[in-house]
Amino acid sequence: MDFTPAFLMRMVVETLRAPRRGAAMILDFGFAPMVGWMALLLMAVASTVLTHISFAMMPPEAREIWGAAMGSPIRTAMLQWVVLLISVHAIHKVGRKMGGTGSLNGAVVLVAWLQFILLCVQIAQLVTQALVPPVSDMLGILGLVLFLWLMTNFVAELHGFTNLALTFFGIFLTVIVAAIVLAVIFAQLFGAPATGP
Repeated sequence: MDFTPAFLMRMVVETLRAPRRGAAMILDFGFAPMVGWMALLLMAVASTVLTHISFAMMPPEAREIWGAAMGSPIRTAMLQWVVLLISVHAIHKVGRKMGGTGSLNGAVVLVAWLQFILLCVQIAQLVTQALVPPVSDMLGILGLVLFLWLMTNFVAELHGFTNLALTFFGIFLTVIVAAIVLAVIFAQLFGAPATGP
């Protein structure tokens, strides 16, 4: 299979038109585990680069607000990688506990493909951020909605679930639990802010 830019864009369009069919096509390629993990790592790095380019294009007052979080590209890439790892294992393990049949390798490949599609949205945001900033904000909202819609369909296709509403609800609960756990871990590692006088 020749993964040219034109082929990838056709796959993106096909996935946007029919997310479950697009996910099935990606799974049917039968990528080796190493390919999936390398693609996932590449997506983390690419997303970090675009994020820091976007940060550099922000007004000075906005950069001051986000300066601490965006101080190091390496730290940003590591956080991106950790989030992707957690996503992959959550999709695999929680889905299996709910009666799904998907494999870990399938979860890796689909998360990498989802990140590639979101990367395309991120590139469009960068262009509009420079030319038409209000459109960039709208694309940010669209990207969030697209993420939730594609994630729901991808998880359903991976695990053989038929009810998208229940799949979305399961993803929503998993995200909440993961956010709480991560908040506790970060509080233990970096210390909770002082509340006394």
